[in-house]
Amino acid sequence: MKTEVVPYDPAWKEKYLREALAIKKKCGDRIFTIEHAGSTSVEGLAAKPVIDIYIGTRTLDDAHSLITPLTELGYEYYKDFEEVLPFRRYFRKFIDGKRSFHIHATPAGHYFRNIDLIFRDYVSVNKAAAKEYEDLKLKLADIDFEEPQGYNHAKDELCLKLKAEALKYFGTMFERTESEATYLMHKFADDASMKKAGFRLLRRDNLTAIRSDIFPGFSLNRALGMKNIDNELLDMIDDFFKGKEGKYALQIPPDVLNDENKELLKSRNYNCANSWITFYRDTSPVESKGTDLEIREVAAENASDFAYMLNEVFGFPHEFDGVISSTVGTEPWINFMAFDGSKPAGSAGICITGETAYLSFANVLPEYRRRGIQGELLKRRIDTARERGVKWVFVDTGEDSEENPNPSYWNILRSGFRLMYKRPNYVCINDQNLI
Repeated sequence: MKTEVVPYDPAWKEKYLREALAIKKKCGDRIFTIEHAGSTSVEGLAAKPVIDIYIGTRTLDDAHSLITPLTELGYEYYKDFEEVLPFRRYFRKFIDGKRSFHIHATPAGHYFRNIDLIFRDYVSVNKAAAKEYEDLKLKLADIDFEEPQGYNHAKDELCLKLKAEALKYFGTMFERTESEATYLMHKFADDASMKKAGFRLLRRDNLTAIRSDIFPGFSLNRALGMKNIDNELLDMIDDFFKGKEGKYALQIPPDVLNDENKELLKSRNYNCANSWITFYRDTSPVESKGTDLEIREVAAENASDFAYMLNEVFGFPHEFDGVISSTVGTEPWINFMAFDGSKPAGSAGICITGETAYLSFANVLPEYRRRGIQGELLKRRIDTARERGVKWVFVDTGEDSEENPNPSYWNILRSGFRLMYKRPNYVCINDQNLI
């Protein structure tokens, strides 16, 4: 069996947009996110003339519930691969006897969906990877495989290699961007504000460490931007946190955490407490349902309100107000606030570091939640990033679970971010009373 591979067709994008609109109209809120995936979504890349559509849902049950509406749209539901891929619901649509669309429906946070989209993004910007992938596909298209899946299986080795490269590419950008933004979050504060907050700051190459002697938790006492772990690095970090009561954490990318490093961390009294989830997306427009409140970019005259509200919502001491307010109206930070008349209702910021940017500070007062403020704040920040030449935007948040639900996790996925990896927080506790 030979597989047809044809030159890129600009009409594929429009075909996807029309089909996606029909799918969203038919399936409604059961669809959490929908995207064009596969080779037909990569401009200039030769591909099988079949449009791959990736649907992300909240749960697998939600994916399963799409069977009826999608079959009413002319799709056929295929169970053939569910023993191997039990987390996916797979559909095909034929037009004039030719297979024209595939739908892959999975929970939005599932690795299967996200790694394929990360791979798609990577070959979209890496010409060498795209050529290597296209050359293999064109070569395989000439082979008459005995098995129906022979063409796909023959691509597996290269696809796995390129997916690993893609995750490394975006992961490295994330770690660099977040570390720089964290440094720039504190750099502009004057000595009096840093002293009042008990703050100290360390910057070495890509590494940033922050410390607050008046706050015991590790959200304000952590080190990030690590490319490796060894005793020299740990000595430097431990020296930075020496005498600090409470917790401090190392936020370690998973590709750095081999068995040897895990044993080293254990020997130095670091234990994995939890993980934060890392995401990225491009700067294409974000859909927003809008809000009835006013959203506007703010400058120094709003700095005190911006800082007070953020620390109030997150439960941080107001001794930090001076540090946070120092970012407002100060490049490369761009900050926004939502107003109900003259009353602040929410805020958010973005730190632009060249072609990448990091989202932070997002908060909404409890009485103003569920009024579209977060979605509109995100839209404004993404638009601003795009206008300033940013290509990729990064953000992180805590894990989501039944015991500890995290709405931000789902808001981020709904907005078209790719989930890259869970980044473990290895915590050391100086005060024995906190163990």
